[in-house]
Amino acid sequence: MSLPSHFPMKVAGGKTVNLPSVGFGTWAAGDTGWCKDATLAALKAGYRHLDCAWRYGVDEEVGAAIRESGIQRSEIFVTTKFWPHFAHPDTIELCLDKCLENMGLDYVDLFLAHWPVAMKATSRADLERVRARHAVPPEELGIQKDPETGNEMVDLEYSCKDFGEAVGVKGSYVPNWETLQRLVSTGKTRAVGVSNFSIAQLEELLPYATDVPISCNQIEAHPWLPNTEVINFMDKHDIVATCYSPFAGAKPDGQRLTDDETVREVAKKNDMGVGQCLQSWAVGRGTVPLGKSQGEERIKQNLAVRKLPAEDVKKLDSLKQEGDQGRTVDFGKKWGVTLYR
Repeated sequence: MSLPSHFPMKVAGGKTVNLPSVGFGTWAAGDTGWCKDATLAALKAGYRHLDCAWRYGVDEEVGAAIRESGIQRSEIFVTTKFWPHFAHPDTIELCLDKCLENMGLDYVDLFLAHWPVAMKATSRADLERVRARHAVPPEELGIQKDPETGNEMVDLEYSCKDFGEAVGVKGSYVPNWETLQRLVSTGKTRAVGVSNFSIAQLEELLPYATDVPISCNQIEAHPWLPNTEVINFMDKHDIVATCYSPFAGAKPDGQRLTDDETVREVAKKNDMGVGQCLQSWAVGRGTVPLGKSQGEERIKQNLAVRKLPAEDVKKLDSLKQEGDQGRTVDFGKKWGVTLYR
């Protein structure tokens, strides 16, 4: 049985746009050379939703793939995000401009705050010149380094208020959010939203999200970490859930969701690949998975989502792990904050 090819997403002025229900993720650690060919293969396979971010460092590759595909820009939904050291009212637009220039695009469809924290930049001049690269010290990305830990320095003044409240400092993400909203009127982005925000952090912004709504919150979600409470809250407020790591990352002990016996059993029973099965589970619950693959056949397969039998959905649901044990992406310890509260 078929699943929706699109989900409605609320945007400014009370309007709604159609968001493709399966996206193609473009993040990978290390060498970025794979991205152009993989993104082009995804577009040729029928994907019309690309998930990007400044920090991924693949804007040029994504832009080249879009141009080489020959597909009209208006047919492709492009999301990008700003990293926390751009999270200041004076530099959020700068990040968007850099992404657009590197991709060779006039606009993106959705621009997100990548994390609910802000970081202190070394200077605006540094932000204007830096390029996203992997495995480099924070200062080479234009981020101030904490002299004690050597890690990125969080700016509590422009982070969501719960981070500051934990240590007696006043902060708010609202100034950043209002800057994001104003970008819609420039035509550089069609919609705005957030990523990795908790219910409390969404509640901080919702009173300021009437005319230009929070269109999306991108979160980690998969059978190990279904994030149901957050997703139910988002549904109530017409915020679309796009989901990174739909196959989950590797646990510290090397355990992988894609190797799980139950997942493999359900996939085999339904004549699906493992990734296809997990993405079908995600779309079936009304969320938008953003799986990534470098292999052409898997790229095609992961797009071909189908409705799973109820008993198989229950089997995958049963894999939920307690608390945050199923989470595979968490920079909180590195940044000295508690995320996802």
